[in-house]
Amino acid sequence: DMLSIIRKHHLPVEFPAEVRHEAERVAPEVDSYEAAQREDLREHFIFTIDPDDAKDFDDAISYQILANGHTEIGVHIADVSHYLKPGSVLDQEAYRRATSVYLVDRVVPMLPEKLSNGLCSLRPNEDKCTFSAVFELDKKGKIVKEWFGRTLIHSDRRFAYEDAQVLIEHEGPSEDPYEPVIKDLNRIAKTFRDARFKHGSVNFDSTELRFLLDEDGKPIAVYPRERKDAHKLIEEFMLLANKKVAEYVHELKQTDPRNTMVYRVHEAPDPEKLQVFSTFAKKFGYQVTTEPKHVSKSFNALMESIEGKGEERVLQSLAVRTMSKARYSTDAVGHFGLAFPFYSHFTSPIRRYPDVMT
Repeated sequence: DMLSIIRKHHLPVEFPAEVRHEAERVAPEVDSYEAAQREDLREHFIFTIDPDDAKDFDDAISYQILANGHTEIGVHIADVSHYLKPGSVLDQEAYRRATSVYLVDRVVPMLPEKLSNGLCSLRPNEDKCTFSAVFELDKKGKIVKEWFGRTLIHSDRRFAYEDAQVLIEHEGPSEDPYEPVIKDLNRIAKTFRDARFKHGSVNFDSTELRFLLDEDGKPIAVYPRERKDAHKLIEEFMLLANKKVAEYVHELKQTDPRNTMVYRVHEAPDPEKLQVFSTFAKKFGYQVTTEPKHVSKSFNALMESIEGKGEERVLQSLAVRTMSKARYSTDAVGHFGLAFPFYSHFTSPIRRYPDVMT
């Protein structure tokens, strides 16, 4: 069944020989010249949080309290552009594939395994080339300083989301030095999340389904993947990095025509679709405004009031369909769903080509 899906969508089954050969020729070690070109963050407190079955770790987080009492948080992303030289065979193949494709039992990767699961993956206890977005926060959680650049990191520990969640929920004294760090990051992430919704971000927390397969690859169970605080923590810092990188590039040149940049954009919902949805929701006794300024607030109120009710799934599904589809564009028209004036894809270069470009 999986192979028929792969064939139907013309997904590449394997990498051409010249791509595999070029991947094999990529030097695994970070040489001293390259290390000297980068900000060395290997002594920083750095870790990753990913799904239990993940093999490619795109992103890592660092945390430290500075001498002035401020908190420094770093979002470190695998520097795929270091290995993908423009115009090379590897680069052309990644461009052609555009993204990794995730199927129930396998991944059709954008990059050969040596890069995706090896050199670029931010595995623990290994020196890695990264591109970092580092933020200094004052005691009120306001960003007072930001820095972007190429770095060298050494992740100390790999968490599955479930492991991080255990630390977040743990009460009482702890032996684990990571527990206070993850708890504080969770606190900061919640303040960012609250501020985002306050500014008009739309809350579509839809349930993702996962399949349990037996050793022959046959599905034997289906279950919803629960999104807990650990997932939301990582999501919030990835959103922050994507937003701040887009703002940074946009502001690099203050006059028009500005520098060309690939933004991730999302337009406001189509008024006609909105009207149809509003009429449908009214049949269930819910009010959804069609006023452009108040749409996001109205949608969030609706999501809150239908939670746990019989009509939750149908209204949530239709609400999502009312929205425009997010897309890539060189026009910075903003992201309606996130309520960000500028937004980019920066944090997943192992599996998305636009992030490599960014």
